Amino acid sequence: MNLRDDGTADCETCHMPMFPVGSGDDEVTLECANRHRVTLELPEDAKLRRFVQNWVMRKGAQLDEQHRRWESDDEVE
Repeated sequence: MNLRDDGTADCETCHMPMFPVGSGDDEVTLECANRHRVTLELPEDAKLRRFVQNWVMRKGAQLDEQHRRWESDDEVE
């Protein structure tokens, strides 16, 4: 599996787009909407590596906001 120029990939199982959801020192985990996951080596290309890191940061920000909303919904009830 190869990363596209924007840091995403295509799922080999369902052909949906896969987005980076986590990364370590030398690898990145991608996930599609059907929750198929794959772990790849981080790209050597600095620009592509930044794209991957940005996807991961955005995913973290989305999850953080989602949890804040859930907590505020709990307080309203």
